[in-house]
Amino acid sequence: MRNLNHLLHLTTLAALATALLLLATPARAGTTPLVTLVVPAAPGGSNDIVARVLEPQLRGELAGPVVVENRGGGGGNVGAAHVARAEAGSNVWLLTSASIITMNPSLFKNPGFDTLRDFAPVSGIATVPHVLLVHKDFAPSTLAELLTALREAPGKYFFGSAGNGTYSHILMEFLKRAEKVDASHVPFRGVAPAMTELMAGRIQMLVSTLPSAMPYLNRRDVKALALFSEQRSEFLPELPTARETVPGLVGDLWIALYAPAGTPARDIERMRQAVEKAKASSGLREKFRKMGASIYAPTVEELRQQTSADLSRWSQLIKQAGIQID
Repeated sequence: MRNLNHLLHLTTLAALATALLLLATPARAGTTPLVTLVVPAAPGGSNDIVARVLEPQLRGELAGPVVVENRGGGGGNVGAAHVARAEAGSNVWLLTSASIITMNPSLFKNPGFDTLRDFAPVSGIATVPHVLLVHKDFAPSTLAELLTALREAPGKYFFGSAGNGTYSHILMEFLKRAEKVDASHVPFRGVAPAMTELMAGRIQMLVSTLPSAMPYLNRRDVKALALFSEQRSEFLPELPTARETVPGLVGDLWIALYAPAGTPARDIERMRQAVEKAKASSGLREKFRKMGASIYAPTVEELRQQTSADLSRWSQLIKQAGIQID
């Protein structure tokens, strides 16, 4: 009987402890809600790198947990569509490059989202240039030499991309059409696996964002031929821009944060202020600078207008180029 009473006593204490824990949990969750930044790409790309640099700063500003969730696939459509379907106010946010939400609606018959209908702009985060990389032992050392090699052996060489319809794919398609050269496309699920294949020599070319490429360039694992940017980079001052050889070929890309449509205005404003404060910190600016990225700081209305303008611009360019993914 004494053992039974002791067991009942322990059981009562355990139940009481559990009840107290359950009572405490909602209060904590109410003050520190989980923030999920959905990156519609595999780890290793610029979206992912920017998100993970931003995350600790944002966590400090929000005084709560922040997680980065990678949802790659479909050229970014899988992750974007996931956020588009998320319940408004669920604290799920889309951290995306412009290409996914402004190019994919023209490249794919059904990307799974409508940019202007399904997303509310929150804040710009960063701009990043793209760079044309080749295998370190590939003979061409300039963009002009590469174009000559492609003309002399049409279809012989392969270029990789972060996936069908990604900026790294489309920039090469525009280069091919502008210069009337040919090379075979090999899509990957993100820039990291494409970079692995480039270093192994199974593909000869890859267009990557500069932040993703910098570690490999610093180790001389790959060779850079041109920067798809308006100006040369302070980190690679000897590297010419692509437009010095092919006028008009520019590939700067902006990255921004969006909420599911219908998210309460107070939630959007709270997140916007947190992101703006994070961007204002000297630590974040310096980290972006070392990556080859720059702070992107439009107002909410400017970001909305930029999104709409790029949707229209890419629709016209993609139609003129005759590019269709599915």
